[in-house]
Amino acid sequence: MNKIMGKISKLYPVKEKFSWSKFKKIFSLGSGVEWIKSIKEIIDLRKLIIYVIIGGLFFGYGWYRGKLNLPINIPLKYGQQIKIEINADKDYLHIDKSGNVWIKDRKGDVLKQIKAKDIPGLRKILSPVGLQLHPFILVGGGYGIDDREIELEVGAGVSLIRIWKVNLDAFLTNRGVYGGVSYRLTENSSVGAGIGKGWKKREYRGIIYYKWNF
Repeated sequence: MNKIMGKISKLYPVKEKFSWSKFKKIFSLGSGVEWIKSIKEIIDLRKLIIYVIIGGLFFGYGWYRGKLNLPINIPLKYGQQIKIEINADKDYLHIDKSGNVWIKDRKGDVLKQIKAKDIPGLRKILSPVGLQLHPFILVGGGYGIDDREIELEVGAGVSLIRIWKVNLDAFLTNRGVYGGVSYRLTENSSVGAGIGKGWKKREYRGIIYYKWNF
């Protein structure tokens, strides 16, 4: 009998009745748990990190090359200029009235205009990409799928990679272990977001945090 009913139901499927509760659910923003689940499905943290690195490398390389080719400018007092002899051939360094820096021969002919790439220290400062081990402390609001509560979290971690003003972070808090991406706001502080797992229940967690570098 069950087999016969099953065949009939396949041939003549019953239409689902309209439900206001299901209709309203389509337009509902849902709970925090559903948000975290949706974000987890859409965003794979490992893939996000790879995309950020690749995009940052392309953008950063262009920005870096442009900055390296900018002439050095040293503002002086109005009308002032400086000449410094640099070798036995009497070539000299000339900072002109506009602040541009030149290397000239004894006759005053230009041998080279000094650019950012000619100074090793500036090359490092201007580089948009770099490995680093910068420790930091943080405070943030974390949300666990199981607990379904926003909780205050404090912790410490290390910034591993810098891509212009974006940092890739790894950190521990009183509630779990996280990987995150932060954006530098000032010289010593950044705001970021991360995904991780809790200590006790191993549940997935999300966190928005503010960090300070040591």
